[in-house]
Amino acid sequence: MPLPDWNTIEPYLQWLGLISLLTFIGSLAMLPWLISHLPYDYFVRKRTSRKIVLGNTTFLSALWFTTRNIAGFLVLLAGIAMLFLPGQGILTIILGIAIMSFPGKHRLLVAITAKPSVQRSLNWLRKKTRHPEFIWPS
Repeated sequence: MPLPDWNTIEPYLQWLGLISLLTFIGSLAMLPWLISHLPYDYFVRKRTSRKIVLGNTTFLSALWFTTRNIAGFLVLLAGIAMLFLPGQGILTIILGIAIMSFPGKHRLLVAITAKPSVQRSLNWLRKKTRHPEFIWPS
């Protein structure tokens, strides 16, 4: 199979490089702010089950639910990409999961953040933004 001509690949590589750079800069700017705005007891807080009932849902709440999950999914995909590209991959994945709403989300977040190195990173970001450290489940 012959290799494609460099002139046909170059524009795609330029776009990929630009997207990688923007994602990296965006993660450096937004991650500390978003993580600092999570409640300090986010990982130990008692969760209440909120189910969306189609007959009882307003248009705006359904729109908010959909927008929030799409945004969380995009942040999750960016975090997965940052595992291979420059950026804060694990922290972005945690933030993407935290934004979304799905069954078992809290258990998944607790499992991902159980490593002491992840906890230290999250608490370091909280200290830098002058917020109290997270309380972790024992």
